[in-house]
Amino acid sequence: MKLSRFLLSLAIATASTGLLHADFVTLKDGTKLEGTILEQTDAGVKIKYKVTAKIYDEKFVPAADIASVLKEKPEEVEIKDLRKLVPTPDLLTAEKYEQIIQDRLRPFVNRYPGTPQSSEIQKMIDELQEEKEKVVAGGIKMDGKWLSSQDARAEKYNIDAYAIRNKMNELAAANDFAGAMREFEQFNARGSNHKISIHYPKAVEEAIAILTNYEARLSQMDRDQPTLQKSRDDNMKRLIEPDLSRAKNAIEKESTDAKSKYDAEKKEYRWAMPYKYDSTQIKEQSRLVITEKTKLEKINVDQYAKAAEVLHQATLCYYNDKLQEGYGLIVQLQQVGAGIPEFGTVAQSYGQAFQKKNYENLAKQQTPQGTNLAPGAAPGTPGAAPGADAAMAQALAMAQQQQQQPGVAPVAGYPQQPGVAPAAGYPQQPGVAPAAGYPQAQQPQQPGMPATGAYPQPGVPPAVTPVPGAVPPPVAPVTTPAAPAVDPLEEESAFDLNTILMIAGGVVVLVLLIAIASGKKKK
Repeated sequence: MKLSRFLLSLAIATASTGLLHADFVTLKDGTKLEGTILEQTDAGVKIKYKVTAKIYDEKFVPAADIASVLKEKPEEVEIKDLRKLVPTPDLLTAEKYEQIIQDRLRPFVNRYPGTPQSSEIQKMIDELQEEKEKVVAGGIKMDGKWLSSQDARAEKYNIDAYAIRNKMNELAAANDFAGAMREFEQFNARGSNHKISIHYPKAVEEAIAILTNYEARLSQMDRDQPTLQKSRDDNMKRLIEPDLSRAKNAIEKESTDAKSKYDAEKKEYRWAMPYKYDSTQIKEQSRLVITEKTKLEKINVDQYAKAAEVLHQATLCYYNDKLQEGYGLIVQLQQVGAGIPEFGTVAQSYGQAFQKKNYENLAKQQTPQGTNLAPGAAPGTPGAAPGADAAMAQALAMAQQQQQQPGVAPVAGYPQQPGVAPAAGYPQQPGVAPAAGYPQAQQPQQPGMPATGAYPQPGVPPAVTPVPGAVPPPVAPVTTPAAPAVDPLEEESAFDLNTILMIAGGVVVLVLLIAIASGKKKK
């Protein structure tokens, strides 16, 4: 790495002595000549100027035709490209930041110390260094905005979807429409959360535009195929041996390789670029484009966008412990996402995860013995079920005392007030009576989403461990009292202090017994 950076710096320094020097002669008719002024007198200017990016020419321009002459220094030319490095692109890694600073910016400062351009680049270095430190701390830049490490954990599923969308658009810009649609397919990957991300609705609209361009490309290929085939056949007729045999072999190999590549791509993906001479492949992809485009155009993008944004805000509430606000958003999600299976499933999972987190927070507020129950939560209340420990009984009672928002149905899985029906859309399990304070919720199995079981009995907190950056997972049934949840990022110790002391004491006693026994034998 050090050697490559040295060679890069040397190359740039060498170039700056001459090639990076630029002069501009602007004529009165508006023509601008860029190059190097070879001679300048009262009669005019002789300039070696660019005709194209790689071709130069020389000419003498009379003073009467010149509007202005501008001579640029090497640093004035070189800084133009460096200015394009900011603002930095999204999802840049700390390693990439360091590479830009060390390989592009610091060499410039070292070559042109004390210049205004050097000061400008130093400010860029400071700015990129600050951004790098944010990335090292766990932050992420997405859509030109910075997310904290906490929000980045919550945004994990959105960040992944954003990366897919970016790659899809990069391939489309390179006219690789089949490759772009293969990237889009990841939104429908089984078990992923990409389809409920805030980027899916935008990706759908972009995919429709990509398919429109792909359709036009395939239509042109279909029209050109007979002409290309006839032209190749006519050329073959003009050939004689041995050129004829060589041409036939080359065409056969090209056709075989193209078919093998197409078939291999079709085994793994639906999308593949057809061979320009193969009418069957062209028509097959054309039919697929029309079918997919019709399907995507039927998607209610506005509804997906609204539901995804509500879910996005609910996720931020979950990871920032804004539980009451989160409950309201889950109710809103049930309404906004009605009719979309993915959002129906995730709404139930979130409702249960929010309830579990609230359960834990309430339990943590109690004394270890759980003797001081909140008002109205004495044993015998709906929240204090027989066999439940005091802390959990109090948590149940406190949760049951919380008032529902006026006119808003309670969240499924959250303790209901006496006489209040469960939230719409969350049927009870057939033949199973709901536990005290908790309606039993049964989720339908959705493609790519795990099934969610019913709530446990009162006094037992649902065993849910949210995955950082993913939607909170569904609640698993629990039949025995469980200890408070442990942060999944923290490792559990195999032995506590009391256990270690007991083992140490046992070892000391054993050593003493052995010593006494040995002493008796010697006597």
